[in-house]
Amino acid sequence: SGGGSFSLQAPSSSSNDRVFTIPDEANATLLTSNTSTGKILQVKQTFKNDTASTSSGTYAAISGLTVAITPSSSSNKILYMGSLYLAGTSAEAVFRLTRTIGGTLSNISGGNTFVDDEDGSFLIGGSSLYRSASFQFLDSPNTTSEITYGINWQVHSGTMYLNRTWDAGFGHGASAITVMEVAA
Repeated sequence: SGGGSFSLQAPSSSSNDRVFTIPDEANATLLTSNTSTGKILQVKQTFKNDTASTSSGTYAAISGLTVAITPSSSSNKILYMGSLYLAGTSAEAVFRLTRTIGGTLSNISGGNTFVDDEDGSFLIGGSSLYRSASFQFLDSPNTTSEITYGINWQVHSGTMYLNRTWDAGFGHGASAITVMEVAA
């Protein structure tokens, strides 16, 4: 009726008082509170409190920093995010985000890595360097099988530590990864 929106009301009855108001938008899709699209269906997290280190130039998994999730639909996406507490002295490390389905390990960052080095973003504490590095990746695994997400790391020089601090009076750091199933 020219008002920019219109309402559709259910037939009158004592138990039915639902009203739908539809906005005046071309080619729009009506989403309701019962629509699953975009909803977070489940959340899984792993928290690593102990320390780890690597001085290897070959990629290896960070032990104890994996999380498993089983999507309810193959069309759903997985939002994979995390934060690593890193320390090193004259160290440069690279990291790959991984996914394992049915025993097959894949590098889900598409061959790309994220690099953590002495680029000025570290905090200086005595002779040590430490910082928190975070990441987010939206994965489309196209499966309803269990998926295990993890992180591989290697160094180009020095030794990189996870969850370690040298400075007296400071507790050590902690790292976590979280995965969320997002409805398609």
